[in-house]
Amino acid sequence: MNALIRFSIAAAAIALPTTIAFAEDAAKLKTVSAGQLTVAYRTDDRPVSFIDSDGKPAGFLVDFENAVGKKLGLEVVYVATDFASMVPAVRNKRYDTAAFQVLVTPERTAAVDFTTATGYSEARLVSLKTKAIDKVDGAKGKTVAITRGSALIPKLNEIAPGVSVREFPNIAASLNALLAGQVDGLFTGLNTADELVEKHSQLAASQVVTTGMAAFPISKDNPDLKKAMDGAIAELMKDGTYTTLFTKWYAASVEMPDQLFVDYPGMPHPVKK
Repeated sequence: MNALIRFSIAAAAIALPTTIAFAEDAAKLKTVSAGQLTVAYRTDDRPVSFIDSDGKPAGFLVDFENAVGKKLGLEVVYVATDFASMVPAVRNKRYDTAAFQVLVTPERTAAVDFTTATGYSEARLVSLKTKAIDKVDGAKGKTVAITRGSALIPKLNEIAPGVSVREFPNIAASLNALLAGQVDGLFTGLNTADELVEKHSQLAASQVVTTGMAAFPISKDNPDLKKAMDGAIAELMKDGTYTTLFTKWYAASVEMPDQLFVDYPGMPHPVKK
């Protein structure tokens, strides 16, 4: 793997007593590095996670992981990596978790634990307007680009049997293949799909399909960290932090998943802009 770029965002110097309500002492949490929460993130997944103009990690889930780290009294350290490496590296304790909406699947739950829900994933098929694919099942018999290691691969095979999947290391490579006519479509998460269509007038997107619950991965050998993160996430959902960050990073037309309000009773709804 290429040299990893590491960034550190310190939590508050003095934590309130409730900050570590989920662990008696932050030092007792068995993280990759004592006193730190090492978080993998993607640099090309705006607005979820990316590198800003100052060369630092930014995005919706970067902000949210920072809030989780602050609750736990841990310094958050970010490590740039590709999506395919995230879950295996968390399993092998290279990272504590990832700032990514990882789709929870039976195969992944066999390898790692997951926190409670941080979102519910939806996806779209992006294609050229001149050869638009209006529905995901319209990809049958066609070639579609997907990020390597994505759980969307079996989902696409389920929806469009007979589709030919080509895996690429990231969204940029998939997009280049689509624009060059090497593939017929690009299957990706809803927000990424919408951003691609907004930036490239020659592209169109299919109808939306729901793909499942998303959460942060954690090593199965670290139940204390899972418990602590679950507790922090629950508080951040209830106190409006998640809602505030969602509103900050997403357009007013993007709605929070209804199931989150079921999962976290009392969670505030976004205020319409």
